[in-house]
Parts: sequence; structure tokens; C-alpha cells
Amino acid sequence: MKDFVLEIGAENIPASYVEPAFRQLADDAEALFDELRLPWEELYATGTPRRLVLCVRGLAERQESVEETVTGPPVSKGLDEEGRPTKAAEGFARSKGIDVGELRPLTTPRGEFLGFTRRLETRPAPELLAGRLPGLIASLRFPKVMKWESSGARFARPVRWIVCLYGARTVEFEFAGVAAGNVSYGRPWYAGERVRVRSAATFLSDAGRLGIIVDDEERRERIWSLARREAGKRGLAPVEDPGLLDELTFMVEDPRVLVGEFSDSYLELPPEVVTTAMRSHQRYIALVDGKGRLVPKFITFTDGRVLGEANVKRGNEKVLRARLEDARFYWREDLKRGIEGLAGELSRIVFIEGLGTIGQKADRIRTLAGLVNEQRREGERQPADVVDRAAELAKADLASEMIKDGKEFTLLQGLIGSHYARECGEDAAVVDAIDQHYLPRTPADGVPRSPAASAVGVADRIDTICGCFLAGLIPSGSQDPYALRRQANGLLRILENQPEVALDFLIDQALDLYLQKGLADADSAGEARVAVSKFFEGRCETFLKERGVAYDVVAAVTRVSWMRPGVALIRAHSIADLRGDERFERLVTGVKRVGNILSADKRVYGAGWATIRGAFDESRQPVTGEAFTTGRFVEAAEYGLYESVTAAVPRMAECDDRHDFAAILDILSGLADPIDTYFDDVLVNCDDAAVRENRHNFLAAVFLVFSRYADFSCIVEEGDA
Repeated sequence: MKDFVLEIGAENIPASYVEPAFRQLADDAEALFDELRLPWEELYATGTPRRLVLCVRGLAERQESVEETVTGPPVSKGLDEEGRPTKAAEGFARSKGIDVGELRPLTTPRGEFLGFTRRLETRPAPELLAGRLPGLIASLRFPKVMKWESSGARFARPVRWIVCLYGARTVEFEFAGVAAGNVSYGRPWYAGERVRVRSAATFLSDAGRLGIIVDDEERRERIWSLARREAGKRGLAPVEDPGLLDELTFMVEDPRVLVGEFSDSYLELPPEVVTTAMRSHQRYIALVDGKGRLVPKFITFTDGRVLGEANVKRGNEKVLRARLEDARFYWREDLKRGIEGLAGELSRIVFIEGLGTIGQKADRIRTLAGLVNEQRREGERQPADVVDRAAELAKADLASEMIKDGKEFTLLQGLIGSHYARECGEDAAVVDAIDQHYLPRTPADGVPRSPAASAVGVADRIDTICGCFLAGLIPSGSQDPYALRRQANGLLRILENQPEVALDFLIDQALDLYLQKGLADADSAGEARVAVSKFFEGRCETFLKERGVAYDVVAAVTRVSWMRPGVALIRAHSIADLRGDERFERLVTGVKRVGNILSADKRVYGAGWATIRGAFDESRQPVTGEAFTTGRFVEAAEYGLYESVTAAVPRMAECDDRHDFAAILDILSGLADPIDTYFDDVLVNCDDAAVRENRHNFLAAVFLVFSRYADFSCIVEEGDA
């Protein structure tokens, strides 16, 4: 066994392409080696802006030897009555290059067939790889590719050299007109920056002779170490930014540090504006003093040594100064109008074609945020004027020069608005709500800490999702231009800890607001209501599965609880905790028996307490079917189940108020015995039509109690297929 290395050298590959590419290279190489029957001990891939590298330790010299069983015609067609080979057998043997006498009857799951066993040919690893590596390279996927030479090969950037070694032997092949060899390059435009790679085992050290840090993890550590060292010399510290560190890692191969400066007059700007100008435009690392305050210095990196370091430093400072000057102009101009003035200009900005303006959206958000706040428990509601004011001003910064800049400062939506609000003397709770209402922007973000922000954030997302569905901008496959899935996921995360807030109610209200302003008609709103509900049900299923809930429990709770994701999660965990409990398993079986005996129109899911209580009130007109009456009960088991359920309902309602679903399941599990007794002693489909109908109506009422919480028919019991 010997080591193997493949290096694909190219012109500068965009930083965001590098890591996905070398991870795919590793995965595809593993699959290729398995297909070729080439065992290996360790496989490792990495990359830089100018190279993708695959290193394999202990790759077999030849394919593994294996036997293959080849079957031909059935014995009944391959042998005649006297056991002699037929023409079918002779033709099969001839096609496989063997003598017909080598065929033997073989027993397979499909019956008796003629066939033979052969040992597959083994070939040397270099020979095999030479034929397959061009395809491996060609299969690498990038967001955008280039075609630059006559063969028509496509890659992220033009390929300029390839190193491919098995041990010290060159694996010879060609891709895009470039022949694989044993010479690697540093910066190809600098004469002399090349090195002969002695063997696959020495590749990393040989490349290191050019100053290149091939390993991405080592390069990341080097960049951060240099940043801390240079900052420490000045009594400062670099601002931690994992995303920026990742970008820098895949922008340079030979990181060299520079420290630049800018005028401290720019520190009048919010620190986020300054750091955004540094990070987004030039990938600079910001520096802070011992108290965490931003200082007028930054760290940047070059790829290798540069001539005229002072000139490079001045050039970097000049570029940053221009962006900071723009930002200061925007800041001062926006403050002249004030947060109130900015909000007043939203009526001139289109939201989505056909759905009015941002100003109209702000009005809808105010209404919806108020409804979110009202649904909360009394002790958790925020002052109505705080929520209303936060909703009114949340989108004001979209009219600001800072955000309309259209470059890196657009990333500051919400945050820059909160700074404007603070400067204009708005209440601190309003400022925090404006700042946080976009959270979570990504799966890594936390949810808003401010209750007012979460109300505004939920309202904003519901309005956008409903509006996009009305406009026909519905996510499809990989197409989701308005990031509605991401917005819905963020909304569910916010509501995870607000179980009282009902999505179905908010969807209805959001669509009604579009109707009231003439931005939709009744038919389109009705269609959108169904589609949005289905969309959120699917998002809720994903939400639960990502939290480790089993698929059958997900199906059971989402049918009745998708509109309250926090409630769905509580119910899902409680059901999972009771799995294996004998009473619960008997309960599930009993509920399934109840559901199976009822017609579809009598199975109602997610009923409210008024409906459930009404179903057991013999004086009321029933919601589904005809009312049952205890006067038509015949068997003692009927009375027993009726009394058990009517006693359980008020206890369950009390637990429901505090979302104690574990206690509710315990109460429901206590009904397992009377349900078993009922089905043991009562013939539901008896000959007496009136009694039979009464029993169906009674079971429909019982079903309401269970189906309020979950569709228990979805639960897979032990022994189910």
C-alpha cells in the first residue's frame, strides 16, 4: 500500500467555492475507490484559492480480488430432457467467453438457473485511476463554471497544473489540456515559484517550501494567531468573527499580516457600521481596546510577501476611508429626517408588485403585532403602545440612505433603524424591538430577547408569507426567491416558546388585511389560506423532525397542532416519553378501534373545548351527526365509558390551560380500561338501528376528546408493519 495525492491547480477560485468543492472531492473519491475495489486507510481533502487537494494514506496497489456469480438461462430452458445443454446455454456460454461445460445449475431466490463463478480481474491502482480521474475532476460542481480551452472542459477557474502521484510514481492522465505531473506551483505569475513533489507522502512539506499552507485548518489557525499577535503588540484584541475568518482562510495561501489605521472621527458612527464597512468591503478584522471599544485600526492580510508594503497599507486605508466617508454622509442625512420622517417615506417604496407599499405593510404589521400580543397570557403581554410603536417604526430604515446604499450596509436592516430610533429619543423597549425583530436571520441566530420584537417579527413574517402566496410567489423545489421557508422556520422558532399564539388565526387576519385594502379578492384569499396552511403544516413537520421527534409522532401531532408549534413540540415529547407504557399502548389501540368504526364525517380533529363539552351535553344540538342519549344505552359498559370520559374532560381542560400535556396523556391513559371493557361487552353495529346510531354518535363524541390532541391512528405500535 502506498500514499496517493491529487492536486488540481487553478487560477484563483472564489473563496465561497473552495470548501464545498474539496468536501465533494473527498466524498466522490471515496465512492470511486469503493467502486474500483481499492481499499485505503485514511482519506483527507483540503483546498486553497489556487488548489484543491486530495491526500490518501495507504491506498492499495491493486484491486481486491473477488468472485462473481453470473447466471444465465433457467435450467428448464438451458438443459433438454436428457440434461444436455440447449442452444440457449451454448449461446450464453459463448457470450461470456467460456466453455458450455463450465455451466452449473445454481439455486437463486428466483429459481434454478445455469451459471458459473469467476474471479474478477485485478488491475494496478495507477492504471485504474488514470482512466477515472479525469471524470472525477469533471464531476466537481460549482455555482458558476468557466470554459477556456478547446476540449470544452468546465471548472470554476482555468486549470493550470495537476499533480498526481501514487507513491513516487506519476499517474498519467490529462484534463482540460493539462497533463498530470509532479510539479506544483505557488503563484504561477512569479517566475521560480514551483517545486518538484518527491512523492505523495511528501506533498504537504514540499508545497510548504513555497510558503504555502495547504491545510485549511492550519491556515485558519495561522491567520487568527497572526491577528492576535499584531493586536496584542498594541494592547488591543481582534473582534471575533468566525464567518470572516472562514472567508480569509479561503482567500490566501500564505497569510501575511498588515495593520492599518483610519481617522478616529469615524468613530462617531455606530460601531456596527464601521465594522461592516471593514468586513464586507475589504475583509478587514476590526480591533477593540481592553474595554471592548472599537479603535481606529484594522488588520488585513496579503497572500505572501508584497513589494512596497507601505503603499499596500495606504491603499487599503484609502479604500476603507472612502466607504466610511459614504457611511458618515448617510448617517448625518438620515438623522436630519429622523426616524419619524423615515417612516413617513415608506409609502413611496413598493413592497412586492401588486401588494402595495412598505408603508401599507407597516400598517398591517402594526395590526398583526397587536393581535400576537393579545394572544399571549396576561402576564406575558407587553404594553400595547410599545408594540404598536415598534411595529410602526420597524421598517423605517428601509427609507434611509444607509440601507438604500445597496451595498454592504443593507445588511444592517433593523440594527441601523434601532440606532436612528435611539438618537431620536425613542423608548428603550421600542429601540430593542426594532433592533431584534429580524432575528433569527439564520439557523445559528437566537430568537429575539425582546417580547415586543418577537411580536413584530411574527407579524412581519406572516404578512410577507401570506402576501407572497397571494402574488403566486410560492416556494417550489429549490426555488424560493423570497426565502419564505427560512422566514417560516424563524417564525416557528419564535413561537416555540409562545404556545398561546395561533398561526391559523394570524393567517386569516393577515389575508383579511390584504382583502380590506383591495390587494386581493375573496377567491384568491381563500386559495392562499389553504396553501399557506399546508405550507406551515409542512414547516412544522420539519421543525419537529429537526428536534429528534419520530416520524409517526410528528404525523400524529401536526395534524391537529401545526398552528401552535410550541404546543406540537410539548405533545410530541410527551407521547415519546410514554412509548412502551402498557396503558398508553392500550389507549392507542382503543382510540384506533374507535376511529376505525366511525365514518369519515364523524371523525373530527382538533376540536375546541366548547365543541367537546357540547358533545356530552344531551340538551344541545350536536356539531357532527345527531346527538347521542344515555337513554338509549343498554350495556353497563356504555355507562361506564360515558362516566369515565365525562369525569376526565374537566380535569383535562384544567391541564390544558397550563399546557401540561403529560398530565393529559396520563388522564387519557386512564381511559384504557373502560375503552377495552366497552369493546369487549358492546356490539356497536347491532341489529337495532336506533341503538346502533346512538352508539356511533357516542363514539364520535368520545373520539373528539382524543383527537383534540393528536391523530393517534398515526402512532406505530410494536408489531405494526
